Amino acid sequence: MSRRSSIFGRLGRRTSSATASIATSNEKDGQGNDDKLAPPPAYTTVDESATANLTAAFDQLSLSNAASDPTVDTCLAHLKLLFAIQSMKEEVGYTDGLWGLWDFLAGPLDHLEHTYKKKTPSDSKKPLGHDVLEDDDKVAKKTLENLSKIREKRWALFLARATQRYEAWWKSLPGGQPLTGKDMEEDTSFGYETFPTDDSATFDWSEDKLPPLDVLMVWHTHMLNPRAFLEDAMLAGLRGFWNRGLPWHLVNAAIDSDFSYNVSDQCQTQWTNQTGLSWDNQSDPLVKVLQCPKCNKGLSIPWTTCSRPEDFYDETEPLDLTGTGFGDGNLKHLCESCGIVICKELLCAFKFVKDVEALLGPANQPMPGTVLEPTTGRPATVPPEPERSIYPRTFPNRLLKSGCNSIRTKVTTLMTSKPNPTMQDIRVEIEAILGNSTWLREINKYLSPRGAAYRVGRASKLSIRKMMAHYWENFSPFALDLAGAVVRQGIFIEKMYKIDWLHSPSATDTMKRLLLKYARFFTIMQKNPTKMAVPTLDIDLAWHTHQLSPSKYYEYSIGKTDKFIDHDDKVEEGKLSEQFEWTSKEYQDTYGEVYSECTCWYCESIRTSHVNSLGQVLGVSKSEKIAESFHASGKAKFCPPDKSAHISSHNAVMLHVDSSKPDLTTQNRVRMQLAALHQKRLDAAYAKAKKRAEKKGRTIPPRDSTYYDHWGYPYYMAGPYMYPIWFAPGLYYGWNPGYIAGCGTGANGACAAGTCGGGVAAGGCGGAGGCGG
Repeated sequence: MSRRSSIFGRLGRRTSSATASIATSNEKDGQGNDDKLAPPPAYTTVDESATANLTAAFDQLSLSNAASDPTVDTCLAHLKLLFAIQSMKEEVGYTDGLWGLWDFLAGPLDHLEHTYKKKTPSDSKKPLGHDVLEDDDKVAKKTLENLSKIREKRWALFLARATQRYEAWWKSLPGGQPLTGKDMEEDTSFGYETFPTDDSATFDWSEDKLPPLDVLMVWHTHMLNPRAFLEDAMLAGLRGFWNRGLPWHLVNAAIDSDFSYNVSDQCQTQWTNQTGLSWDNQSDPLVKVLQCPKCNKGLSIPWTTCSRPEDFYDETEPLDLTGTGFGDGNLKHLCESCGIVICKELLCAFKFVKDVEALLGPANQPMPGTVLEPTTGRPATVPPEPERSIYPRTFPNRLLKSGCNSIRTKVTTLMTSKPNPTMQDIRVEIEAILGNSTWLREINKYLSPRGAAYRVGRASKLSIRKMMAHYWENFSPFALDLAGAVVRQGIFIEKMYKIDWLHSPSATDTMKRLLLKYARFFTIMQKNPTKMAVPTLDIDLAWHTHQLSPSKYYEYSIGKTDKFIDHDDKVEEGKLSEQFEWTSKEYQDTYGEVYSECTCWYCESIRTSHVNSLGQVLGVSKSEKIAESFHASGKAKFCPPDKSAHISSHNAVMLHVDSSKPDLTTQNRVRMQLAALHQKRLDAAYAKAKKRAEKKGRTIPPRDSTYYDHWGYPYYMAGPYMYPIWFAPGLYYGWNPGYIAGCGTGANGACAAGTCGGGVAAGGCGGAGGCGG
């Protein structure tokens, strides 16, 4: 049955307009000039008659065919790519009937159709459906909520398929030999130590090698997790692919003024020949084919079990979009040959088994998580004996290769020796070894008297946690669950789309400003190596753009900080807000200017929190003078709450606590107490900000004025550092992208006992140098 375009929700989409001619510049703005920033550009509606043709403007961008540091033009090209991704997302989510998910499943649509017909194009700036919520119509409200979930489900399935397509493309890329244990032991090995810095390796990009936009989107997200992308590229031997990064000149040329992604027939044919997949995501089969981990029988698992007939609706049946298909939230598929149930937990354990088999094989491929130094994110050659036998980072490899606790046999036969094996079974075996002094002596070749207890050090425990973090809630061949990462990255993309710098006549000046702020941001990280710095949205655009040329970002980061600064993909929202407060004050104290050029209640409260009470009374508070200057100079009027660069919170996640686990209580109680303390300080700062503004004749937007549009459903949250990506839990392939596991021994996602509390397994970066963003 043919799909149709949904009549509900599309009325809220913004129609692309032309923009002013964009000046080209190859200057490395922000890399050297540290003058005072000019006032932020005005965010006003652009008169289309006074703007240049958008296509011509982007044709003028000066984009190198080699990896480069971020420039005005690469930042603009990046915005153009983000707009194309957002347009693709809306096209997918609003396509009625895609994957057998029809709008009719949401409930009665007549009232909604009547309501939407009242809307005008100017209503696109308002939360969709807000007028419905003002009515006392519970049926209409529930229908609108269900519609948003259906649209999110379509997108979630699209992402699940996109990550699998990216995996197929990744495996088909031409490259060198996969990383081996020997590579890690040799000085100046091209496959290891000099991998990130050797510019002799190239990837010969041409238009016919471009992947489809959905695959490009996943690759984009993969690179925005720099340490994970480096490790994955090293393990696969993709040196040239790493070195080159995103081919901006080709990507920019493929995206037209309507943000459609267009390539030649030759390119599409090349993709199909290379991967065996269709160019269009939706044209691939509706089943996922894989081999049973236990009996190796070929299985065909439907991508979703949530499909329904076009006109199906049962008011007595609650809308359930969880499903048990391969792309659903609760994968369950019985192998009729051997009786094992294929589920996500099984696939995580199977991934571990396959990686251990590669470790034990002739190539001696190291386990993920043991490749880069945890504190620096850099490859460091494993020293020769006798240090090699006790080297902390490779301790997991030595443990798994040892005969202790019959670990090799227990892991390699796990799929057949247990009825429903999971990572919990593997953790139990590792814990047994970590608690046995005799086995630990054997692994580290420790020859001292056997009377005294022997324990491995903190660094070795950290290496175990780093390794285990690759398998908790992640059955992909990559260092992280890319489907969840794409969902989180989508928050940033949507904010860039709504702020719409791309169509501003001052787009070039905006890019120059954010590049300078990015250079300052990196200086703050350089001077505060133990702190987590959190960027604003404008800084994050420059930071992301830099990471899309991985070799150049590596070179810059190492040169500035002697570390490969990571871009942490999951940060608990309370911690993110607390560190943003610190970053804001550090920036303001260092550069004498406000950090977040925004007038929302949150940013005003953060600025107020910097003001010392005594200094305020005496009239000598530097922070108060800076904040007041922001308003008195007129800059603030160009920074409305809904179109300004406040905290970049796409990686903010909720703390998921299982109260049924008593051994989690102590750690999570501390975390929740710290979060509550920060919230209390924020509340107090908001109260002070309101009083100060009233004295100056200003008003601060109330907290309850912050609405998010979730596929046409208005969703309220009281802070820009929070976002409702967990709005529809259970819909997603993999695990819920909007929470962070509450760790501790016994928790799903926790580390092995004796290795500590689990920050790495929970999504932390694994040491100093990981930063929010």
